[in-house]
Amino acid sequence: MIEPQLRDRATAVVIRDGKVLLVHGRNPTFAMPGGGIEPGESADCAAMRELFEETGLKASQTKFLFILETAIHRHHVFLIEADGEVDAGPEINEFRWWDKKENLPIYSHVESILERL
Repeated sequence: MIEPQLRDRATAVVIRDGKVLLVHGRNPTFAMPGGGIEPGESADCAAMRELFEETGLKASQTKFLFILETAIHRHHVFLIEADGEVDAGPEINEFRWWDKKENLPIYSHVESILERL
């Protein structure tokens, strides 16, 4: 049996005042900002680019945390400090600073990332 090729993604973990930044697009399930790593792009640059494209936030510090593999993705996870206020880009319908108490629909990989922090 041939193993499926995992798609490399960069995931940005942004935490302010104990709350994590979550976003969603067309699908109402929340995730952390992030997306595919383009050919020739480093994972940290992809995380910063995706964060800016989705939220308008500019990274001031980036720290690699770990890689999380799911059934279809390989998430390169970065803790990012970012300046400014969120200005959601065209692919984002909603964002939340989540305190982990509010019941939100989130992807399972988000739970896995938060458990490892």
